Amino acid sequence: MVQDAIRPILGGFLPGFLSIDQIIISGEAIFVRTMTNSRSASCPTCARKSERVHSRYFRKLGDAPWYGNIVRLQVKVRRFFCVNSDCARQTFAERLSDLAQRHGRTTKRLAQAHCQIGFALGGEAGARLATRLSMPTSPDTLLRRVRHAHLPVPPPVRVLGVDDWALRKGQRYGTILCDLERRRPVDLLPERSASALRDWLQNHPEVEVISRDRGDEYIKGASEGAPQAIQVADRWHLLKNLRESLERVVNRYQGRVRDAAHTTISLTNEQVPRDSRPEPGQGPDLNPPSTKYQERQQQRRARRLARFEQVRDLHQQGVSLRTIAHQLGMHRSTVRRFVRAETFPERASRPNYRRTDAWTECLRRRWEEGCHNAARLTEELRAQGFQGSYYMVLRRVAAWRRTHSTALLPERPASIKGRIPTRPSSRSVSWLLLKKEQDLHTEERTFLEEIGKHCPPLRDAAALAREFATMVHEQRPDDWLDWKTRARDPAAAAELRSFAQGLEADEKAVRAALAVEWSNGQVEGQINRLKTIKRQMYGRAKFDLLRQRVLCAA
Repeated sequence: MVQDAIRPILGGFLPGFLSIDQIIISGEAIFVRTMTNSRSASCPTCARKSERVHSRYFRKLGDAPWYGNIVRLQVKVRRFFCVNSDCARQTFAERLSDLAQRHGRTTKRLAQAHCQIGFALGGEAGARLATRLSMPTSPDTLLRRVRHAHLPVPPPVRVLGVDDWALRKGQRYGTILCDLERRRPVDLLPERSASALRDWLQNHPEVEVISRDRGDEYIKGASEGAPQAIQVADRWHLLKNLRESLERVVNRYQGRVRDAAHTTISLTNEQVPRDSRPEPGQGPDLNPPSTKYQERQQQRRARRLARFEQVRDLHQQGVSLRTIAHQLGMHRSTVRRFVRAETFPERASRPNYRRTDAWTECLRRRWEEGCHNAARLTEELRAQGFQGSYYMVLRRVAAWRRTHSTALLPERPASIKGRIPTRPSSRSVSWLLLKKEQDLHTEERTFLEEIGKHCPPLRDAAALAREFATMVHEQRPDDWLDWKTRARDPAAAAELRSFAQGLEADEKAVRAALAVEWSNGQVEGQINRLKTIKRQMYGRAKFDLLRQRVLCAA
């Protein structure tokens, strides 16, 4: 009865040349035995029709599920005699081209469903989902479906974005090509080379604009492959190269930058009222015993200082940077940084931000009132909107409990606390020097003023760098010649002169970046998508498979 009820329903989902012979329900699987209803079949070699049946056999195919049940088709296929005496075939099997591929083990609709799951999730995760959807298959089968899928041919590309991506970071890189007008990737190249980009561009002569970084390989490949196209230097890479140049200037004057940081911290502490400062002998110990970690830090610093002095001595003797690096087993860039530095480059310190900083005054008041229970303090803060944990409050009051005193060290206001460390890194200072005036906090503004007093050359270099950043942000090509002239002046910082010289070698692309709207910002977003897909593939991210999934995701 059940079989008779579902027979017409299943029959509506099967091709018209098949008729249901028998239905078997076993557990969660449905076995449907079918047979072809045509009288004849055509020979695949000579296309001659034949009605002489040689034999019959069953072909087993997996099909799409029906109401959560696995469906297996058993199709009775006939083998015919070829009636053409001149044909090389004596017998042939009738084709089921509308149902399944030749030698296929699944129907076309199930294969298409597996392909879409493979594109979306990859092999391992896709196989788990397919099993839950009553379409069980193996991870290898899903990846094979993805590899053999035919992707649609993209339309002609007029504006092309070019950037590199890491197939294996530090060892192997590829190239991603994006249509900036349609905001989608159009191809992946297996290498980051001028020849690969040149060959692709020669096959796509419709490209009119190429946005790229300032790498020599892409400059050469774009010039040889598409001489008719306008090359545009990516604005993000221009600003990145600018900040790196300014960082090298900060490296040279790192000692003066530390002096400016100490002066800024002293000025900030003077803003604390005197009556809130602890009396002599009160408060926690300012010179606690050094820990093993601090001792190791001092040992490492001593080794770096000895290496620094050794590099300076060899350089004063006239030894080249390459020879010094070879003798001491150091990288040449580190040797160059030691030679250019005015003083020993200390390791940078990081400001310690804590979520309880904004609640310090409240904790101080309750502590002075006699409430020394961290759990109760946490409950009171949470009633006022604090979202931290009990352990955050416990760490904050631990130093107060050790001193057995209610007199606390003065705290700077939470709005500016810890923004300037005692030993700021060159990287953070370079970012701060390029920051817009309206985005600076009070302590940061004071710090920049002190840098200008302690180190006028760094102040002038930062002003010149900010002018270039403003010119790029606001896209003012008319200011390029004036900025280039001042940057190439002998009085300018050597690092910025080198930066300007590099821009001058690629001047057409730089001026185009200041004039046209196109840039590689969206290409970076496509690279993030590529990385996400690559990390989903459980070690199976070979280039051909990755290319299929990335282009399909577009």
